[in-house]
Amino acid sequence: MDNLILLCPIIAVLLLAVFFIYKLKVREKEETKKQIIQSGDRGEFKVQHTLRVLDKPNSRYKVYHNVNLGPDSEHTNEYDTVIVGPNGIFHIETKNYGGERGGIIDIDNNGNWILHKKNGHSKIITNPAGQVDSHQYRLQGFMNKVVGVRNLPIQGIIVLSCDNITLRSNRKKDEAIPIIGRRELVNYIKRYNKGKKILYPRTINKICKNIESMNSIARAN
Repeated sequence: MDNLILLCPIIAVLLLAVFFIYKLKVREKEETKKQIIQSGDRGEFKVQHTLRVLDKPNSRYKVYHNVNLGPDSEHTNEYDTVIVGPNGIFHIETKNYGGERGGIIDIDNNGNWILHKKNGHSKIITNPAGQVDSHQYRLQGFMNKVVGVRNLPIQGIIVLSCDNITLRSNRKKDEAIPIIGRRELVNYIKRYNKGKKILYPRTINKICKNIESMNSIARAN
């Protein structure tokens, strides 16, 4: 009994230490998550600034940021950017890999992404192609079921917003999802003609009206 009494303060100190270590790890995870979100927001802001040239009043393009779209209001994906224009509908997934300092992204033959930071650290990052494929599926459902139009050219794009990032890829140049820097984005969209189909102003207006309507309902809820 005496030994147990003597051990009680030690046990209490150990439990207290474990508690503080746990809280510290939780706080570190929350801070890391916060930094990732902030980095992503900065990347999206850069792309939004780049796309201002397409969003002028006399532009043939309509640009939407942070919208939710899908075949119905219960099954939607959130899109960083959606652009509707005479040569197609574009959905953009923005990635700010490398933050402000930059680095190198290697993509191997199996589609694995490895980020090499300038501080010497390297890590495997999730290939965003799966996310873009999901957006493509939902967007096609939106066009078919909500807008009521089919077979329109819809193109997903991965945009690397960091200007100091270098891409080294073994991918084929004709991959379905292009990976480009933000400064290449406007020219890519303007020159895109893979759909070889013109969207008339009436169709563009119909699509835009439904995008705005679906997001007005989401905000109201």
